[in-house]
Amino acid sequence: ENDAELLPTESNQSPPKPTQNIARQHQQINQHMVDSQISVSSGASTQTAFFQSLTNSPSHYFGGEHLQHTSDSITSNISLDIECATNAISLQGPMEKTSSLLEQMSVKITAAFSIADVADLLHSQHIIISGGRSPEGCPLITFPDNNNFHLLEEADYKKIIHYLTSVPSLQDADLGFQLIVDRRKDRWTSVKTVLQQISAYFPGILNAVYVLRPSGLFQKALSEVSSKFSKEDYKFRLVICSTLSDLHEIIDINQLTPDMGGGLIYSHHEWIQQRMSLEKFSSLTHKVSEELDSFLQAIHDLELPNSVESTRKLLDNQVIKYDLLKMEILAAAKHGETLLNNIKSTQELKEFSERTGNISAIERLLVQLEETERRFDDFWHAHWDSLEQCLHLRIFEQDFHKIQNIFAGHIKSIAEMTEIGESAERASELLETTNDLYKVFQNDTQRVNQALLLGQTLIKSQETYPWIIVQPKCDELNRVRELIELRLNKRLDTLAKNHELMERVESANQWCANGVELLASQNMEKSSASADLAELLDFIASASDFKLSSPSEFKQIFLESTTPETKALVSQVLQRIDDVSLMCDKRIASLKKLALKPPRPVQQVTPEPAVPLQPLGGAPHFMRLRPIKV
Repeated sequence: ENDAELLPTESNQSPPKPTQNIARQHQQINQHMVDSQISVSSGASTQTAFFQSLTNSPSHYFGGEHLQHTSDSITSNISLDIECATNAISLQGPMEKTSSLLEQMSVKITAAFSIADVADLLHSQHIIISGGRSPEGCPLITFPDNNNFHLLEEADYKKIIHYLTSVPSLQDADLGFQLIVDRRKDRWTSVKTVLQQISAYFPGILNAVYVLRPSGLFQKALSEVSSKFSKEDYKFRLVICSTLSDLHEIIDINQLTPDMGGGLIYSHHEWIQQRMSLEKFSSLTHKVSEELDSFLQAIHDLELPNSVESTRKLLDNQVIKYDLLKMEILAAAKHGETLLNNIKSTQELKEFSERTGNISAIERLLVQLEETERRFDDFWHAHWDSLEQCLHLRIFEQDFHKIQNIFAGHIKSIAEMTEIGESAERASELLETTNDLYKVFQNDTQRVNQALLLGQTLIKSQETYPWIIVQPKCDELNRVRELIELRLNKRLDTLAKNHELMERVESANQWCANGVELLASQNMEKSSASADLAELLDFIASASDFKLSSPSEFKQIFLESTTPETKALVSQVLQRIDDVSLMCDKRIASLKKLALKPPRPVQQVTPEPAVPLQPLGGAPHFMRLRPIKV
């Protein structure tokens, strides 16, 4: 009746005796398990203790979601978020391609249950995963013979088996699972119940189920008489082991726990505690992932401001967010390093944690965090460069508009400068005012040079800001600067010529006035003709005081300096010069003629005797004189 593969195989071989070291380890582990059971059972439940440990942590985080499971599921869930994010960061641009980065980060694998949901179920040890492996490398899941599986409801079974199958890495889970159902102290009805539960729901690849058959005499007899197992009853490979020796022939003894005659060190209490710490680390990592997601989403939705002040404010806010996120990454990494050091502090715990995959999970997550920090820093530097270039562009545009307004004011001022001055003094004032404006323009030219330098820097970064945005503004600044400089130089040249003209006009007017006064002071007498002629010739020569050799040169100089505004004034001055010059020429000719006339001859005239004049009363007589009284 015994099927070679399905029916129980009888074996008279006794299980091999463990060595002294294994026996010593069995005693230590058993004592530790007893202590752990007491510590977990006393006081609050395991689930309550877990929530208290999370709540008391300064960096705890609950977002209303289930905590994601850890071990390699951490790497497959939270690390997948970070890895996708960091990979996208390294491949995409800082501002333009964050949408694809967010799409990659949105692909998340969320666990249906966390240890907080199954802590009490795990404490009852209905099912455990000890870290043992089959010869093919498949993870082993054990159903201990605690005579309590019948108390486990179907929903609770699904929760706990789903959680335990999520503990191994994805690579190990792809190999499939092998189950060990220990029912040596139970009944065959319990075996059927377990197998039916497994057949109804197992969230993974199931390669084989090894059943340690009930060892009671009645159960053994019952199995030989009435138990029939068919290959068609189950979709998985079923192997019934009569004794531990049969199991040891299939599974290495070092991959089995002491209750199955193996030497595998396992503490269920320590495993639960490590899972709690590990998933708390997972929650911190998940928080970093969510904040990174939020930060990148904010960058993706970012609209660059149009003013310098808003851009600077955006830069400051972005720096604050970056610093906070960087602190969160460093805090999570520090928490993981502390957890790893605590686990490695004891050799037995280190071996246990390495076998259960907790150490490798923490190390992989720390590596992911370090890589995330590095790539996030690279992303931030690229993003910061883009924001700085945006700020430089806004500064350039602001300077462009300011300079444009200033230059518009200069052009308006120059256009209003129509007066050139009707006197040398006024022309000098206008010339000084124009020179002051030219100095202001020179200072503004320095600002133009700085703006052009910034514009050329932006033009070189064509991948960020196209040439067509900045170059036309640079060309416009150059054009307006050259226009203003041309008009100012023309204005200064006109005022300089007019100032010189006014000085000549005033000198000519004074010369004409001096000439008229000189002509009026001469008497046209022969005796003074030579002196008057010399004085008049000296007056004509005085034209050299204002760089003229003769008055006839006035006309040519004035005509060269004449503008439409000074044409009437120059015409009057030229007419006066002509009039005074003509009068001087006529006077000179007259004086020369007067000086050349011969002297008149002197005639001798004989004087006639003079007749004495008698007074009316006759000549005085001495007799008529009266004596003078004293």
